[in-house]
Amino acid sequence: MTEGPDAPGGATEGEDVRGLAEGADVAGGGRDRIDATRAVCLVNPAAGGAPTADELQPIFARLRSAGLALRVVELSTDGPAAEDIAADAIRNGEGTVIAAGGDGTIGGAARAVTGTGATLGILPAGTYMNIARAIGLPRDDLAAAADRIGRKRVRAVDVGRVAGRFFFEAAGIGLDADAFHAGHALVRRDRALVLAALGALITRRGAVLEVDVDGRRRRHRCLQAVVSNGPFYGWGFAVAPDARIDDGRLDLTLFADDRVRVAREFVAAVLGRDRAPQGRRYIGSRITMRSGEQVRVHADGVPVGELPQTFEVLPGALRVFA
Repeated sequence: MTEGPDAPGGATEGEDVRGLAEGADVAGGGRDRIDATRAVCLVNPAAGGAPTADELQPIFARLRSAGLALRVVELSTDGPAAEDIAADAIRNGEGTVIAAGGDGTIGGAARAVTGTGATLGILPAGTYMNIARAIGLPRDDLAAAADRIGRKRVRAVDVGRVAGRFFFEAAGIGLDADAFHAGHALVRRDRALVLAALGALITRRGAVLEVDVDGRRRRHRCLQAVVSNGPFYGWGFAVAPDARIDDGRLDLTLFADDRVRVAREFVAAVLGRDRAPQGRRYIGSRITMRSGEQVRVHADGVPVGELPQTFEVLPGALRVFA
């Protein structure tokens, strides 16, 4: 469902005002053909307990009273993805993209906004809200979150990149990559792939990794590794509680080759969110991992291939109202 004015496009036909495909280098500065007062709001009522566009009318009124020419699009499972709608909006000159939903919706919008000069607004309406939590936005008060957008104070936060895909929470290898791979196979209803992925998840053994952090090389055997852009990922795990989303660095946490210990650490993190899973930590702006074994990789829960991979930070690449 779409509501609000369809303002004429502000970009030259055929021109990509986004200026940054995933996998390209970030170019500094804004884009002169986008208008920050023109906004699109992407509403995902499928996010855990999220409100519909009709239920958000008071919030939209609040945003419009702050001077935004707001267009609203309600997402559906059989319609275009948040990232595609946001990218089209930016190409048409809308300089503010607001996401009302969970981390998946926000991440999709953020991928479209990154490096374009447009700005992301967040209306947290999901369960865990790791991105909003890392930025310090209100997570249980949509009116307060809308006011953060309305006051138009912009913060530049970092973006991670691996295998040409941006990530905002974390990328990982090992057990959680196997779990995400199995989940995606289940969604695709590929029985053979599901069985193979579940088998890998159940039988996963630690792999020997060659880890390069900003030119310093090490070798570790581990069952799982998480490269964090911010403190939280997945089901609200505080994997890297001291990580900052605007420090120009990524935090790498390596978990030992001990399935019982890793499970115990993550169960403890679930039961008490203030307790971080215990692992070996490194910090750097460019992290490369290699292995002689087959090791899957994910970026914010999306499978992106296998090792070897380089994980890098793009400092200040995402503008967000905070």
